[in-house]
Amino acid sequence: MRKSLSKSTYLMFLFDLMILTSSTFIWSNFFGYTQKAVSLLCLMTVIVGLIVLYLKGNYKIREFNINLKNTYLLFEGVVMSHVLPGLYLLFFASSMTKSINYLAVNILTIFIFLRLYRVFFHLYLFKLKKEKNILILGSDERAKLIADEIQGKKALRMKVVGFIHENKSDEEYVSDSSLPVFNDVTNLEPVINQNDVDIVVIAQATELIVTIPRGVSIYKMPEFYELVTGKYYIDEKTITELYYQYATHRSFGYDFCKRAYDIIAALIILLVTLPITGFTAIRIWLTDKGNPIYTQQRVGIGGKVFRCYKLRTMWANNYVPKQGKINENTASINDDRVIPWCKFVRKARFDEIPQMINILKGDMSIVGPRAEWEDLVNIYTKEIPYYSSRMWVKTGWTGWAQINQGHCVNSDDVTEKLQYDLFYLEHRNILWEIAILVKAIFLALGGRHD
Repeated sequence: MRKSLSKSTYLMFLFDLMILTSSTFIWSNFFGYTQKAVSLLCLMTVIVGLIVLYLKGNYKIREFNINLKNTYLLFEGVVMSHVLPGLYLLFFASSMTKSINYLAVNILTIFIFLRLYRVFFHLYLFKLKKEKNILILGSDERAKLIADEIQGKKALRMKVVGFIHENKSDEEYVSDSSLPVFNDVTNLEPVINQNDVDIVVIAQATELIVTIPRGVSIYKMPEFYELVTGKYYIDEKTITELYYQYATHRSFGYDFCKRAYDIIAALIILLVTLPITGFTAIRIWLTDKGNPIYTQQRVGIGGKVFRCYKLRTMWANNYVPKQGKINENTASINDDRVIPWCKFVRKARFDEIPQMINILKGDMSIVGPRAEWEDLVNIYTKEIPYYSSRMWVKTGWTGWAQINQGHCVNSDDVTEKLQYDLFYLEHRNILWEIAILVKAIFLALGGRHD
């Protein structure tokens, strides 16, 4: 179970639970539904509502804000939480007009109260809530990196009070930071007490850790980095630890459940989307009389190359990636090679539905690191340290990196994607993978899964 840096998430979750329940109960009774219908409407609205709000990132406290985009996502989530209750009323309610009125007033009420609560919560979070003070043991680049990440996540309400420098070489000294650096420290307790420190992050090994008083939370830098960013911190030591964990904690039960999950999910997606993929394939063929399905060499688990199936959304060409020029190697939505009407097909990821065949064959999984083009993998492996470690597991149709970052090709972004991929590799479990799939579908249907 991953730790949480803030208990505020639970407060928001409980308040959302209260609003969804009370509004649905009051309005369904007001419109005269039977007690059985009231109970079912409450149950469906609350369960679906909380799941949707979670998948839309409403409880990702490190990125909390009340801007226009999040307000829209909140409204979208409230509307989607009423899809199942709406279908129930469509088939079993006696009056369609009453059902529409009930759904409209309940959606509006829930949205208004959830929005108002978030405004007050924003005020509490940024104006009233006490900041947690962080002391970082170390003064090297690792220490500076975690300090920058902490200060960049304003909603976490954390403040770095300074670094502990143990008179090591000047090369390890963070000289360009505006934060205080404590030198010649032999006992951490006075520094911790004077600066009201709540958390100590260990960025460099030091014997000073034994002088930390009880009651102060202690984290290793890679662990804290994960909690703050949702990414894996990569260096030689952490990669070695990750491989040891991967090699010694293999689970037959997990592998069996994941394979069953892949097969079931792939079959459902294929069947549900068959009318869309069939129509798209026919229209592509009618556009230029070319084969609507094409294959591409992709790299999977263990570096094994396989033929990946996709719907062709670009005009036929003999495009070859240019060595060392990664930005020119893949197509964007607005690329001239994309058939104009296929831009939405790409944005909604309908072009990747044929990859369900690869999943059924065992080449890929539903969730995992993205299956990259063989030529790109050759470039990335040379330019990005430890890139091949993402190939310890099957590549996926979607994944933790895709729903957080989208698709990217330049080296800096791919390095960050690798951090997301290894975070997934470390924490993967079936329930989380189901949540990733559902969120990916939500993003794709909203045209936001790049």
